Amino acid sequence: MHRLTSYEPGREWTEPADDPRVVQDLEVNDLDRLPWFYKRYTRPLLRIELPRDLPPTTASAVAVLAGSADVAPAELDLPRLSRLLHLSAGVVRTTERPYGTYLFRAAGSAGGRFPLELYVAVPDGSAVPAGVHWYDPREHALVQVGPPPSGGAPSVVVTGVPWRTGWRYRERGYRHVYWDAGTMLAQLLAAADSSGLGASLHTRFPDAAVAALVGADGVHEWPVAVVGLGDEGPALEATGSAVAGEVDAAPVEFPLATAAQRAGDRDTLGAPWDRGAPVDVTLEATEPVEAVIRSRSSQRRMDPTRGLSESMLVTFLRAALRGVTVPHRVVVHDVEGLAPGVYRWPDLSTPARAGALRDELYRVCLEQGLAADAAFVVIAATDVGALDDREYREAQLAAGLVEGRLHLLAYGLGASASGMTFLDSAVPALLGETLDALLFTCVGVPEYVPAAGGLPGAPTEFRMVTPRVAD
Repeated sequence: MHRLTSYEPGREWTEPADDPRVVQDLEVNDLDRLPWFYKRYTRPLLRIELPRDLPPTTASAVAVLAGSADVAPAELDLPRLSRLLHLSAGVVRTTERPYGTYLFRAAGSAGGRFPLELYVAVPDGSAVPAGVHWYDPREHALVQVGPPPSGGAPSVVVTGVPWRTGWRYRERGYRHVYWDAGTMLAQLLAAADSSGLGASLHTRFPDAAVAALVGADGVHEWPVAVVGLGDEGPALEATGSAVAGEVDAAPVEFPLATAAQRAGDRDTLGAPWDRGAPVDVTLEATEPVEAVIRSRSSQRRMDPTRGLSESMLVTFLRAALRGVTVPHRVVVHDVEGLAPGVYRWPDLSTPARAGALRDELYRVCLEQGLAADAAFVVIAATDVGALDDREYREAQLAAGLVEGRLHLLAYGLGASASGMTFLDSAVPALLGETLDALLFTCVGVPEYVPAAGGLPGAPTEFRMVTPRVAD
């Protein structure tokens, strides 16, 4: 999977790899086949309108991400669930395109494809209506698709829709599903932590059972992660059939992605992720999580003449990598107190590869300007050959989680960030190590301040800034 979805010089990123396991006859970015922005249900189903006035919080977003915020425990109720869902996957911005209104969710997504669906599985006895509910991101409502699960605590089930991102990125969209899931989960977990909800992230679970619980078919939609919201383990045992719904009118299957997903399937619920001990950060900010998330956007222009401080880089990396074991490297362009070059976090004493690398990053990142204009670029990289199929999923998700946290930390402290794709074959030479890149995140000084995202039911309308890669 990783090799067949890698970019290399001499082949455009839109072209398929020459291999029979890769779909060859797909015209990517075909607007006549633009996938739906979210799932649809044709059968009349019970809808529960979520509160549109979101309960405010006071803890600093930076402290929340560092694990040092003092937040009183709270029970899940409908207002807190409403806040959680909107700040992680609600529609917050729209823009008009020749083919219609384009919807942007609260969390970032590679290419603006947003290939995720969220469900809330609530057993009997909770303050939230019992049942398995799909989250309608545009109308900000719950749609009951199944009966209440048995036992345990309420949970959020995240699924991926490979066609929605594969429409643009082919089979490489498999990686993007997990990147985007990690990015979104960074916001969901921060929203939960800031409101006092005990949240536990599970990436090992009985795949077939969880898919059946939410009505996913395992081909065009499959489970990616489960977040328990309570002291008990998540309630994942179905007590009846779920309505399947449709992810698109005519979704295309990517057999390679289907095979990769099934190869990592498990039968039992694993332990939750270690969220990590609180970390010391040198910088603080007062903005709460909801304000930072609304201010966050995918930056398209950074000022290459302005750098950031070493204390800012250290704050970002310590908090973003809390509890994450995937190795990360940092390419420094302009950080006060640090010489330009490649550093192997957490060692900032001397670069592993010294020198100015703006031009090289520009080439490695497919001539996207942000890679050269950023103050520094964070790179998740590991030996994917040493991972089993489930660990590969988890590594991609972890890279996305770090990217999502970097976004929040950057916007919380007056900087900006943007995820970035890359030429896989060029990464070992860049890093000076035989490692496989998972994800690049550019962090720098913004050239503009984006309009804040809207509240439920009132997304902000905006005009697109010149994109880094033409649509």
